[in-house]
Amino acid sequence: MARILLIDDDLAVTQVLEGFLTHDGHQVCNAANGKEARNLLREQSFDLVLTDIVMPEQDGFELIMHLMSQPDRPRIVAISGGSKALSQQMLLTLAARMPIERVLSKPISYEQLSLAVQEVLATPLKPTAPTTG
Repeated sequence: MARILLIDDDLAVTQVLEGFLTHDGHQVCNAANGKEARNLLREQSFDLVLTDIVMPEQDGFELIMHLMSQPDRPRIVAISGGSKALSQQMLLTLAARMPIERVLSKPISYEQLSLAVQEVLATPLKPTAPTTG
């Protein structure tokens, strides 16, 4: 199956989602924020990055922007439950406008996650905008 990097600062969410993903046979690595994720991405390659949007140190938007600059980026799914400052819908709408493959709202059921991961892994990467020099 796939190598997946799961990024979320909520340990309970991480444990549940990791359980769902490993149940489907995926190999999962975890990071608590975008900064930790970038360190893992330097050391390993992944087929899919499943990232929360609101996190300390480096949020999901910053991580997505970093990944967009990478030549062989993994597929990306953004997830959110909202924040004190921005609603869940606003965060997911902003994420959906980025060149990522999917957005999911928390809480996520096993069926939703399993189907989304399956579909995203079977779909070609969305093209990223060319960088201007």
